[in-house]
Amino acid sequence: MKYNLHSEHIKQRLFGSMVVIIGSIFLISIPLTLNSFHAYQKSEQALAEISVLKNLTDLSNLVSEERGPSNNVMSSTPESLEKNTIALKKHREKLDQKLNETIALLGHKHYSKLMSLLEHDFKIALSEGRIAVDEYTKFSPAQRSVNKFDYSIQKMYTAWDVARSSLEYFVKHSAGKTSDISNYYTIVLLLTDLRDQAGRVASNIIAPLTFQETLPDENREKSLQTQHQAYYLWKLISTLQPEQLKTEKYLELHQHVQTQFMDQGIPLVENLIDDSTDHLPYSLTATELTDEMVGKFSTVVDLQSYVINNFIPHIQHENQNTFRQFIFSIVVSLISLITALFTLAYARNRIFKPLIEARQKILMLANKNSDGTDQEYYDTSISLFEAIQKLQTKLQQRDILEFQLHNIANTDALTGVSNRLALEKYVQILEEHTEKLSRTGLIILDIDDFKKINDNYGHIVGDQVIQFIANKLKSNLRTSDVIVRYGGDEFIIILDSIEVKDTLLVAEKIRNDIANSVFFVAEKETDINISVSAGVAVGATTWKELFDRADKSLLKVKTSGKNAVAD
Repeated sequence: MKYNLHSEHIKQRLFGSMVVIIGSIFLISIPLTLNSFHAYQKSEQALAEISVLKNLTDLSNLVSEERGPSNNVMSSTPESLEKNTIALKKHREKLDQKLNETIALLGHKHYSKLMSLLEHDFKIALSEGRIAVDEYTKFSPAQRSVNKFDYSIQKMYTAWDVARSSLEYFVKHSAGKTSDISNYYTIVLLLTDLRDQAGRVASNIIAPLTFQETLPDENREKSLQTQHQAYYLWKLISTLQPEQLKTEKYLELHQHVQTQFMDQGIPLVENLIDDSTDHLPYSLTATELTDEMVGKFSTVVDLQSYVINNFIPHIQHENQNTFRQFIFSIVVSLISLITALFTLAYARNRIFKPLIEARQKILMLANKNSDGTDQEYYDTSISLFEAIQKLQTKLQQRDILEFQLHNIANTDALTGVSNRLALEKYVQILEEHTEKLSRTGLIILDIDDFKKINDNYGHIVGDQVIQFIANKLKSNLRTSDVIVRYGGDEFIIILDSIEVKDTLLVAEKIRNDIANSVFFVAEKETDINISVSAGVAVGATTWKELFDRADKSLLKVKTSGKNAVAD
């Protein structure tokens, strides 16, 4: 009856635990599913944002690009004015068309604040910049000056600043900035800045270059500052670029920017600054500088366009992943709930009752009588884990006994060193790892005239001498070295990872220690001088070869006078 009450108590606790588990599944699965759904919505929104990002980027680049034909018009000779004016007009039409397309797209995508920013602030800034350029163009040569030229350039800078702020606002409030593609957005923004800074590197010196005047300190400082900013932006882009972006085409375009703009474009401006500093004639005219730099700027735009076009597949892939995660979270939640309910029903009837029975049997095993018969055991206050611990203790006791028996079987009873059975096991390991044999040292040691000791003093003294020799070996060898009593008065010493000269030193050390020691026989009240002979061998391809060499060395010592070591 006590057993049944205990079982029922476990079942009740199981039921309560399963209720907690089911509630926990709901608490985990509902937020997980909602988070997956929100991530899917964000990826859908990021996919829809690509067209807006591309239009805003193109718009910003076109504003930067317009400074080129504007500078050409303002620095034109009478012969090239008409041609440069036509080029500027075409570019303005292209920019205006892109502006109208972008405003329409923003309206369609419900970006009302961005649309208002472009329609109002940007159009005003762009108009003021163009008016400044057109008014400067109308000036007669006598009315023109470096300051007026610079003023027109600064007004065009303002137009780009507004376009850039609209792009920055979009990136900050986009869904993509919180996703795995945020680095792509950052690189697009940095490349836009790099394109503009690239243009400003030249624009900051274009006015004095047009008039062939020495660069004012302000223009020089601005140009140098934009150079440093361009280098910094390029280094930042190279650091932040995602690994998945580094395709062969990307690396090719990246190298074009490095080679054509960073390594060739900026040095053109640096050379002109040096010309001014050294009071030398400029090596390029303003128009020539603009024409040289325009082609080099295009490498930045090409890289930027590739990045935008390249991360569209990544956004699509992320969109598919988030959708799969959303479906997966729903499926996992349902499976978890069904599994928990099934487990509750199954565990009550198929698991805990057998576990209780198993617990009882474990306790019976742990409390077997010494004669091997089972003992009744119905203490229900002991848990299954406690029953296992009791059995584990029993097994540990058995393991200790087995270890002791095994140790006895592998140890020489008289000396406490290893016996021939242990040697056979060790040799088997050596034969399986033949590479160790090449640096294994073997010493075969034999007690000189041991038969005489037995004959003169008896076998008891002989056994004491063998124990004495074994103790000397232990005191002269490392714990990692193997000592084996191989025969009646013969010992084997195996040294791992050792050279011949070191093995000889060890053998000689043992021989000297034994030879310089005196063995006292209490029964006879006399001292016995004991000596040993040793044969040494190091390195072989097989154990037999190693043993035979050491044995031959020992035989050589025995035939030549004993109490010596030979290899």
